[in-house]
Amino acid sequence: MSGSFTNNGCANGGAFNRGGAFTVYLGHIVDPVDENIYRDIPCGALVVSGDGKIEAVGKWSDLSAQFSEGAEIVDCGQKLIMPGIIDMHIHLPQVTQIGKSGDTLLGWLEKYIFPAESRFSDLSYAEKIAAWFFDQLACNGTTLAVVFTTIHKESTDAAFRIAADKGMRAIMGKVMMDRNAPSTLLENSKDSIAQSEELAAKWHGHDNGRLLYAFTPRFAITATDGLLRECGKLWQSNPGTYMHTHLSESVEEVKKVASLFPDSRSYLDVYDRSGLCCERSVFAHSIHLDSEDLQVMHKKKCALAHCPSSNFFLKSGIFPIEKVKAAGVEFGLGSDVAAGPQMSIFGVMKDANFIQPKIWISPCELFYRATKGGAKALQLDDQVGSLEAGKEADFIVVDPTLKNACPRDILDHHTDEILSTIVFLGDDRMIDATYIRGRQVFGRGEGVNASSELHTVKGGKQ
Repeated sequence: MSGSFTNNGCANGGAFNRGGAFTVYLGHIVDPVDENIYRDIPCGALVVSGDGKIEAVGKWSDLSAQFSEGAEIVDCGQKLIMPGIIDMHIHLPQVTQIGKSGDTLLGWLEKYIFPAESRFSDLSYAEKIAAWFFDQLACNGTTLAVVFTTIHKESTDAAFRIAADKGMRAIMGKVMMDRNAPSTLLENSKDSIAQSEELAAKWHGHDNGRLLYAFTPRFAITATDGLLRECGKLWQSNPGTYMHTHLSESVEEVKKVASLFPDSRSYLDVYDRSGLCCERSVFAHSIHLDSEDLQVMHKKKCALAHCPSSNFFLKSGIFPIEKVKAAGVEFGLGSDVAAGPQMSIFGVMKDANFIQPKIWISPCELFYRATKGGAKALQLDDQVGSLEAGKEADFIVVDPTLKNACPRDILDHHTDEILSTIVFLGDDRMIDATYIRGRQVFGRGEGVNASSELHTVKGGKQ
């Protein structure tokens, strides 16, 4: 049932890294359990160890005796402490094209996107956009993004370097294209494979897995059969890496793929024949699928990225959420910037409900899909996606009152109402602070946020 919650006195309180210093974040903890249930701890404490792991989560009244002595205490008041947001599909080079007048998918790519991506042959330009991109992810509360770059090896390398320097978490890869694109974006298939292999060797697993590599054929229209097959071989030879591509986004795209690959049963079958349907496959969109496609995805543990804002914008169709869930296929949410007009996954949550003509998706489920559900789809739910002892401390501080449309007393309301407000009114203005592995990567004002009355007390009891 929608909006159920559990109120745990000392949930998942464990002991990890006892020798390190602790920081305790006090606030209203809201944490997903599954699509129907969240943990609700109004006067809660999130205890983070010196190595960026979650040490304990629970009521501060239960944890204060154990953790207050010598700890750094950050008091967030009534503000929400939630797991960081996961964006399962976004294009770094397209951030300059947000809000460009719509078209069909293929026409929009030709008119706006391919010219924008061609500019990434200029390394200095690519570095500037990448720095802005990762800053924007942080201020939108996104602590993990699955990212398309461009075909350019040097620019992709720079994107990884900038993400590493800023402390961001990403699954990312160089785009691979060897046909049906402008000459400025076409590459030799052997070079594409070789450069992708070099980048994966350099960046996959960087900083204990904070950065991971995804082999990234753009989609079947821009990849020859040979490139897809070689990509499949390369991916299978690099355990733990990902494969990230587009699938069945629009009817015209599906028809084009069918004409290019007449021997394949379906669009998904094109990838499956090339060895690209396995664990850690991430397929963006996946709207126009049949039952056999979904059975294959479930059997092979593929993941889907649902991008409702983009589907609205390009009028691509409606994600078959009930069929996907019935088939047992894991999925999360993606902004798909720039077809998606916003980097805030809060807005994507809202659109995921609005685009469905016959069903209502609860705020609780949407919150789950944007956090733990996305982590589960990416097979990272043992590390991130929820606030549990032993996991990495990726979390956000959320203040709905920072947006004028919200009631001034919203934080006094029942948590179901607060979640609903975040889902249907939320955007980047509600993000007070963003942390990855316990390190602040975004905060309003100086420190964390003077205007929102977050303050730090070292070595004292609250």
